Amino acid sequence: MNSKKCIIILREINGRLGNNLFQFAVAYGLSLNRSCQLYISSHFIARLSASFDINLRNLAPESRLSFYSNSTEIINTHCTFYPHLLNPNNNYSLELSGFWQVCRYFIDYQKQIKQQIRFKELTLDHVNKFLNKSINRHNSTLVGIHIRRGDFLLIHRPVSSDKYIFNAMSYFQLKYHLVTFLIVSDDKLYCQKLFNHTNNVLITPKSFAAIEDLAILTMCDHLILTVGTFGWWAGFLLN
Repeated sequence: MNSKKCIIILREINGRLGNNLFQFAVAYGLSLNRSCQLYISSHFIARLSASFDINLRNLAPESRLSFYSNSTEIINTHCTFYPHLLNPNNNYSLELSGFWQVCRYFIDYQKQIKQQIRFKELTLDHVNKFLNKSINRHNSTLVGIHIRRGDFLLIHRPVSSDKYIFNAMSYFQLKYHLVTFLIVSDDKLYCQKLFNHTNNVLITPKSFAAIEDLAILTMCDHLILTVGTFGWWAGFLLN
């Protein structure tokens, strides 16, 4: 019988890959910080395991949840930071709902988080073949650029300007002798038009899934990021 007096519960899947990684990392980080058991629903684990080699041990079974039902606080948040949740003396349980886009809940456990978020070998092989065929890594500094547009335009959220992107590119071109820019975006047509006359730009193919786009960004030497959780995780996982 596990002697831990509290449990961190993560049942629901919200959003796409970047949001899912935040939800997972926060739940795992809080369980480590508070020395609690960790329950993650089977469908959430299945979602992440489709892209990563998740190797969590000693996850609490669903049957254990009833033991904590009277002491569980359900918290729904997007980007709010609650400092009291990091108090290791708290022995009450938590159920996480919402998006939890705050790295402060797990930043002290980066090593453990990265050990869980490991790309599958098939993904890495596919991405490496594309890079080896497309560029000479030995003679060029590879700078990844994540350009988020897509749904942000539909819901009228601000996106980064062309000026910002070109200014950032100029910085690296002045700093390094030979630079190749690798573009990852959910609006490849826009990127093709934007960089139509730029020779040292490579855009990932339409056949790439989100996990392949994320993996290839982590293989770059440097990153230029715009908005969104996807780019944040590329920076966090950058080798």
